[in-house]
Amino acid sequence: MSDEEQRRQQFAGWFNEQLRQRGWTQGKLVVQSGSGDEERLSSAAVSRYSTAKMIPDIISCQKMARAFGLPLDLILQKAGLIEPAAAETDWVQQVIDDLAHAVDAGQLSEEGRLSIIVQLRREQRLIELERAKPQTGRAKTSTGKISEGE
Repeated sequence: MSDEEQRRQQFAGWFNEQLRQRGWTQGKLVVQSGSGDEERLSSAAVSRYSTAKMIPDIISCQKMARAFGLPLDLILQKAGLIEPAAAETDWVQQVIDDLAHAVDAGQLSEEGRLSIIVQLRREQRLIELERAKPQTGRAKTSTGKISEGE
């Protein structure tokens, strides 16, 4: 299987799972993707995405993002049109940068920006602590068997 075929298969699996989780038919997705025929995904395109015959282009990804209520960058990543973010810390830094731009544009006060950053850092630290916690309950013994914790 070529890289392109594999990419189409992976996207189709993800795409069909999104439909399944929502209880949507392909037709429901078409309707949800735009308010008029020219704004909507075509039925033929949706069928091709579902059967791994085609990967969506950027415009189709925008329509899917609108319909599914998901971030555009997630859809673009799933379609293989952009690379995933390198790490969670990159995401936090991006948010901090976006907040600075909001302050520059007069959309957010400096105090508001600092307050949000403090909360982000606190949440980030809590996540790091949670990940560092040892797993309780079940553990492997030196013989490789799993024992139940007390």
